[in-house]
Amino acid sequence: MDRFWETVKADPKRLLPCLRIALQDAGADEWFRFDASNLLVQVDPSPSSKTIQVRSYSDVDLGDVNLRVWVEVLTARGYEGFDTSEAGARWLAHPSAKYFLPEHGAYEVNALQGALFIFGSMDESHATPALINILSQPNHPGRELALVILMNQATPESLRALKQVDASAFSRITRSGLQGLLNGPDLLKPRDKPKTNREEFIRAFQELLNGDPNGFLELVKKVPDGEKDAVAVLNSEDLPLVRKVRRRIIANGDQHAIEYYGSFTDILMAFVWKPELVK
Repeated sequence: MDRFWETVKADPKRLLPCLRIALQDAGADEWFRFDASNLLVQVDPSPSSKTIQVRSYSDVDLGDVNLRVWVEVLTARGYEGFDTSEAGARWLAHPSAKYFLPEHGAYEVNALQGALFIFGSMDESHATPALINILSQPNHPGRELALVILMNQATPESLRALKQVDASAFSRITRSGLQGLLNGPDLLKPRDKPKTNREEFIRAFQELLNGDPNGFLELVKKVPDGEKDAVAVLNSEDLPLVRKVRRRIIANGDQHAIEYYGSFTDILMAFVWKPELVK
């Protein structure tokens, strides 16, 4: 395979069309499609190449791949706007859905966290319907984890869907969490005298999305409970930006990203949750 990669990279103009045809052959070996799709994106990182890669990743046997690499590539594609929900459903059904992060103290990424990386990094317009679809399948092994993620989507669509869920088959902890969300969660209260203004938040968020997280990290260091300021000074027009930042952060795929995801979810829920959505 290494020789094949070098041959394609040496003459991409002539060989890339052949590689695309091979990758789109429904009868092609799943491992070949998985591995060769990485080559395709490396040589030609276009949207069409990445679409083929997402399809190939969704089809491969998860027992044959490095799960960390698999999840990290999909979270990157999800953040870029691709619908990776089919792969997310595969992850939730995989009996050995976990891997480790050696550089983070051998931190174990479990099934729920890996699913959060995948579904959390993609646009909610893709993720929320996909999670609802998994919940509609009584025999899907990832139903409860899908429900937990849906409870944290903090979209009007997800909240409306939650009131339709029959939670009798789920664990006590999940049932309790769902009931609390439907009855009225403990929403963030805005700080009377905010320590961070709207302009500072917007600038830090935009810089983070442009690849510079320093302004955001400085705000966190300066005001660790800045969520209270965010709900005080931001407005509904800022929510698309907040959601995009949440997607960008969870795409980092580590325990710190999970913590930040929870904080941004609290901010979003304070704006989105309304009794009429869940009653």
